[in-house]
Amino acid sequence: MAATRLIKAGSTNQEVTAAIKGVCDDYEVTPMQGVLSHKIKKHLIDGNEVIINHETPEQRVDDWEFAPGDVIALDVYVSTGDGMGREADIRTMVYKREMDM
Repeated sequence: MAATRLIKAGSTNQEVTAAIKGVCDDYEVTPMQGVLSHKIKKHLIDGNEVIINHETPEQRVDDWEFAPGDVIALDVYVSTGDGMGREADIRTMVYKREMDM
């Protein structure tokens, strides 16, 4: 809820990342690394303007400011462990439409 309140005109993506970290610290969990929330446009669900769930020195995103009318798909994943995913026997498949076709 804290992160969604910050998604408004004038706020930045880094403020949302900091809010996610703050709530995770309160609940003694760790945000998952590699999870990105995207600004959505018509026919595009994974644009270049993103909110990172957990920023590391290896994985950083550009700062940007929310504008009126922005639509954001906010994905927040947390872990009681170290925040790293692990491989399993079952493989997850995600399919995406090719826009040039």
